[in-house]
Amino acid sequence: MNSMLIGRLGQVIVESMSKNKNLNISRGPEGWTVRIVREGEQHSKYFRFSDGGIRKSLAKAQKWRDAKIKELGERQWRKGPRKKPTNNTSGITGVSRNFYGRWVATWQEDGVQRFLTFKTKKEAVAHRKAMIEGMG
Repeated sequence: MNSMLIGRLGQVIVESMSKNKNLNISRGPEGWTVRIVREGEQHSKYFRFSDGGIRKSLAKAQKWRDAKIKELGERQWRKGPRKKPTNNTSGITGVSRNFYGRWVATWQEDGVQRFLTFKTKKEAVAHRKAMIEGMG
């Protein structure tokens, strides 16, 4: 079962509920675009619907994406805590305030970015530290 998401520029992004089989693939008005970024360099290719129809062009896009990821390697996540950004107002890396004024603790878990929101900065800092210590 697929769900449709709208991207920043209004393009439809297809996201599969099982293993993200369309990860890095977005749908435009006339075709599929595959975008992969490794070490700051973007690799992309466009697959037109007119080249065999929507499903065949999607299959071609998936095949190209899989071959390119195999060639470039899986995305590498940084291990351990990151350097505190200069615009960090909380004083703790991975702890910030969201749009609604709640405190957010973020961390990496098995290569996936996770986050939780809290009412107080103290709770967010404690949770962030617990998650970092749990990884080490």
